[in-house]
Amino acid sequence: MNRYFDFSHTQLKVLAGLAGLLLLLSGYQFVRAYSSPTEQSLELPILLSDPTEYTGLFVLDPNTAPIDSLELLPGIGPALAERIVTYRQHGRFEEPIDITNVRGIGPRTYERLKPYLKVHRP
Repeated sequence: MNRYFDFSHTQLKVLAGLAGLLLLLSGYQFVRAYSSPTEQSLELPILLSDPTEYTGLFVLDPNTAPIDSLELLPGIGPALAERIVTYRQHGRFEEPIDITNVRGIGPRTYERLKPYLKVHRP
């Protein structure tokens, strides 16, 4: 290019920068033009899960979980974890709500525990 025009080194840098900027803005306009939906675009359904159903970071089965894992549940300390283990020695948790049969676990504690409990059927 410098063969036909008498540009200095600095002028060539500025020209290359402007050409790069032009290329970048052209790419932006191209993407922007084709990113909005048109009348011919397909309408895909959006499927969302139930927003009221939350799952905890980890899920435990109160029938098989070790005592130290039970202590990780919100509101469960060593004493309640021991009571859960004692309860399951005499019977099985059939549903997650059965954990309210353990002395010291009421409805409010159960609501905090619910996302972390899942009872597996044998």
